[in-house]
Parts: sequence; structure tokens; C-alpha cells
Amino acid sequence: MKYLYKILFIFSVVLMFTGCNKLDVKNINNPDRDHVLSSPEGLKALAGSLFNQWFRTEQHNLDSPGPSMWVMADWGTVTFANYGCVDLSKEPRVFYNNTPSYRYHRNIRNYWRNMYSVLSSANDVLTGINKGIEIGESGEETPMVKGMAYMMQGLANGYIGLVFDKAYPSDENTDFEHLEATSYTVSIEMAIDQLKKAIDVFDNNQFTLPQEWMTRPFTNEDLSKIAHSFIARLMVYSARNQAQTDAVDWQSVLEHTQAGITEDFAIDGDGNGSDRKWMSWLKYYMARPSWGKVDMRIINMLDPSQPAHWPEAGLSALPNDGIMNSPDHRAETDFAYNSNNNRPERGTYRWSTYRYTRFDDYIQAHFFAPVILMRKTENDLLKAEALTHLNRFTEAAAIINNGTRITRGQLPPVPANNGNAVIDAIFYERTMELPLTGMGIEYFDMRRRDMLQDGSLLHFPIPAQQLEILQEPFYTFGGIDPQYGIPGEDVAVNGWYNPLAP
Repeated sequence: MKYLYKILFIFSVVLMFTGCNKLDVKNINNPDRDHVLSSPEGLKALAGSLFNQWFRTEQHNLDSPGPSMWVMADWGTVTFANYGCVDLSKEPRVFYNNTPSYRYHRNIRNYWRNMYSVLSSANDVLTGINKGIEIGESGEETPMVKGMAYMMQGLANGYIGLVFDKAYPSDENTDFEHLEATSYTVSIEMAIDQLKKAIDVFDNNQFTLPQEWMTRPFTNEDLSKIAHSFIARLMVYSARNQAQTDAVDWQSVLEHTQAGITEDFAIDGDGNGSDRKWMSWLKYYMARPSWGKVDMRIINMLDPSQPAHWPEAGLSALPNDGIMNSPDHRAETDFAYNSNNNRPERGTYRWSTYRYTRFDDYIQAHFFAPVILMRKTENDLLKAEALTHLNRFTEAAAIINNGTRITRGQLPPVPANNGNAVIDAIFYERTMELPLTGMGIEYFDMRRRDMLQDGSLLHFPIPAQQLEILQEPFYTFGGIDPQYGIPGEDVAVNGWYNPLAP
């Protein structure tokens, strides 16, 4: 019975998906799931909807842990309780309230559901193809649909593995009668294999995606590059601590970044109406005026004369009223001074003198603007980091000095003969260039370097609602006193800051 509950919970979401979203299928009115999965038109339409469903989950706020990860990483700070941000950024940190009644439980519950919905739909597409269904005239569109399904299997399994401690990874051949929860590492490994299968299809077939699938007519060559860069992401960001980061197969990361994106990966936003499909609520809410601000930790990185924490004496205790004097030109282009703060009862440690402005054009365009999901800079910096782990510091320094450090930051070149300086420059550039692009990047970077503030959870538990259905006991991670989870594996210790330290 437990297995039946498990299958019904994880995979019944596909029924909700196919029932609640319009499928662009000719001559089919209100198609039922069986018809969709047994017709070429239905499989093509389902495959074409997968990336949008993944995008809505990864770039959302209500249905994603992204906002709480942003504040747990001490990159951003808010005084609003929405999305669990106040709870998960308390100082000292507290454990995650993994109960179905928790007000913000939906942020991980819906993320879990939606990612498994993507996975199940991708599995269904591949099952249909394996049964002999050919798509397009003489099957000419079958490789396109198959490659897209493999890629979305990988992104769904992969992002579950990035966020949760355990997972139910699957593919089109999984025996669901014996499916059990496994470590997140199994989900990551399966995801990488699936992305490699997608790359094999992309590299051996020529096609262009219908524009509505990803808002732009991406070619098979484009998709191959995107999949390579996502593999590099998963390999690096899945590490939970520095030891795991050091153990990454950095030669493989280097090879995937060398085959990865050569320009920013973006889709086109389609506005802020209720019927819109391509809106990044994550970027909008975290960066918009009067909502999210920049944590003092980041201000201190730009201008070390400013403290990394808001002083008890308030604004008057900050040098120059908290106005940065930084050699980094981005202090002027990407940040705006704003000393207005509120809700002192929620902790003045949340206060700051700056907000992030790099997404102002997107916000002011009311979502009718490109949505960047992965910057070329991210791929370049992962390549540079791989080179440092391979002791190729001169090549790594060249990437940094030909990139944003000089072009946007107007900072002096990093010396190639100083390995520590090269590594520091990589993470400084990542901190300045990548916020609010892909979900959780700031958090993943802090996590894999043992830098998260003490008591921060290193991954989320299986959502309580799922545990309730499985008749399994609730569990959780995080906190300092009390603390739940294995130190350094489930909960951060010896990080960049512990407010209880003497």
C-alpha cells in the first residue's frame, strides 16, 4: 500500500498538469491523458510544454525555495515573511518547520510536486516513442521530441537532487513497484546521464525547436551547449561541503564547460498578466524597490570599510552613512543607495543601505524583457574553477582577466602566479555577476564552500505532506539550538558567521 500511495502522489500530478493546461493539439478537444500519450500530436505537445513547466517552478517565488535560499546565503535580505524568507534567515538560524500546517510549506511541497510532474511527463513522452510512435512526417520530428524529453528528465531529476536530501529518481524504464527514496547523489547521477543522452540526440540530428517551446527558435546545436552547461552546474552545485567540492570530477566539468554556452541563455518574458507563461517572479520580487535589499555581507565585499553586519547603533555608526567607496565599478552600476529600512522587531540585522538594480530594466518593462537563466559568465567561471582544481592557474587567470572583472568591474588583473588570488577572484566574480539568474546559485556556492551561516540547512527534507502520505515520520534540518541533521552534511557549521560565537 505504501508503494501505491507513493506512486499516486508523485505521478498523479501529471493528470493535474494535462487537465489544467491547454495542449496545442489539432482536432482534439479536451484530450484525456491516454489519448495525449498515444498520439504523435499529443506527445509533441506534451514535450513542447515541459520546459515552460520547469521554468515556472525554477523561476517562481510561491512554488520554489529560491527566495529563502537567497536570504540564507546572506546575499539578499528582506523584512517580509513571504516565502519563508524571515523564518529561514533568522539569526541565530532555526530549523526548518517541516510540517504540513506550516504557512510556507507550499514552497517546497509545490516545488517537489512540479518537478516530479515535469519528470513524469518526460518519462511518458519517451515511453510513447519507445512503443513506436513516430512524430512528424516520416518521423522527422521524433529526435527533437526525444532529445527534449531526455533534457527535461535531467533538469527535473537534477534540480530535485540540488534541493532535497533524498529523491525518487526515475526514467522511462523505472519499476515503480519497487521505487524507494535514495540519496540526492543518485538523482544527480541519473540527471547527468539523461542530459548526456539529450546531448547525443542533439549532436546527431539537425532541427530547430518551435519558438513557443522556449520562446526562441533554439537549434539542436544551441540545446547541446545548454545541456553541457547544465551538467557542469549539477556536478558542481550538488556538493554539500568543501570536501565534496574538492572531490568533483573537475576534468569532466572542464570538458562540459568547453562545450557549453557561448552566450547568455535567456528566454523572452511575456508580461505580467494572469495568462502569461514566461514570468520570472524570483527576479521581480527579490530585486524590486521596497522589497528585497542587498545583505551587508555583500556591501562589505565591495567596500571592506563597511561592516558585514548592521551596527546596533544604527545608520550613524556606518562609515559615510553606509555609502560605498569601492574600486569595483559595479558598486555604481548594479547597486543603488537606499537607507530606508522597516520592521525593526524582525531584527535590524536584516537592514542594509543598498538594493540590487541590475534587473531594474526587467522590472520596469513589466516582464516584457529577456529572462536570463544562465549567463555566459557562469559557464566561464565554472571553467576557470575547474582549471584551478587542475592546477592550471595561468589559464584560469586569463579567463578572469578577459571577463567581467575587467569589462564590468574595471578592477586590476588578477595575477596568474597566485593560486589563492585566482580562486578568490573566481568567487568574487560569481558573487557579483550571478545573483538571481539561476535559482539558488548564491546558496549553492556558499554551501559547497562551507560558508553558509551556522545553523543554515544544507538541503531541504522531503516535504512533510509527502511523508504524511507515505506514513513516514517527519524530519527536518537546520538550527543551532536545537540543531537537526549531521553537521557539515545536513546543517552548516563553522561558516562565515555565527551570532552566538564569543
